[in-house]
Amino acid sequence: LVSVKIAGRDGSADVSTVLAGIQWVVSFKDRYGIKVLNLALGTDSTQTYRTDPLNYAVERAWTSGITVVVSAGNRGPGAGTISKPADDPWVITVGAVDDHGTPGIGDDQLPNFSSRGPTAADGRPKPDVVAPGAHVVSLRAPGSAIDTNFPTYVDGSYRKGSGTSMSAGVVSGTVALLSQADPSASPDRIKFALSSTARGAASSNPMETGSGEIDAVG
Repeated sequence: LVSVKIAGRDGSADVSTVLAGIQWVVSFKDRYGIKVLNLALGTDSTQTYRTDPLNYAVERAWTSGITVVVSAGNRGPGAGTISKPADDPWVITVGAVDDHGTPGIGDDQLPNFSSRGPTAADGRPKPDVVAPGAHVVSLRAPGSAIDTNFPTYVDGSYRKGSGTSMSAGVVSGTVALLSQADPSASPDRIKFALSSTARGAASSNPMETGSGEIDAVG
C-alpha cells in the first residue's frame, strides 16, 4: 500500500497537486508494484472529459496498466451529479449502497448522497458499479477536520464513515485481489469482470447503480 498525500487536514487539494500525485504513481508504478489507483475525490468542473486535464491524467494512468477507481461523488440524489474524474469512461466509477450491516443484499438501499448519472457534460451512463458505503468502519486520522467534526468513533484507531469514498476503497481492495489472482489482467479486463458479475441491488436504474453491486467471489 502506497499512500500519496495530496491534501491538508481539511481534505481539500488543488487539482494541480492531484495531477502531480497521479503522475508520481504512474512514474513509480513498477518500482512499487502499483496496480490500482484509488481516487476518493472529485471536482465540480463542467468540462467534457475529452478536454479536461484531470480526465487526461486518469486516462494516462489507465493506459499505463493501472486500474483507476474513482468515487462517484456525494451530491445525490439528483441526476447528473457525477463528479470529475468519475465521469471518465476509462475509470471504474463507484456509487454507494447501504448494506445495513447484513451479509445479504436483499435489504440493501441506495443512500440519497450517492451521485447519479448521466454525466453532466457528455450524458454518459455512470456509475459503473456500487459497493457498501454507509457506516463503514475505517481508520481514524485524529485531529483531522472530519475526525473532529464527525466524531463517529469506534475506538481510538477506528471510526465509521459514509460516502462514495468508502465505496471506492472497497472496490479498490477488490481490484487488488483480482490483480493478485491474475497479475496479467488489464484494467479493461478487471472492469469487465467486476461489471459482468455485479448483482442487482438497491435499484434497477443503471444511472443509480450501474451494473449493480460488486461480487468479489464472483
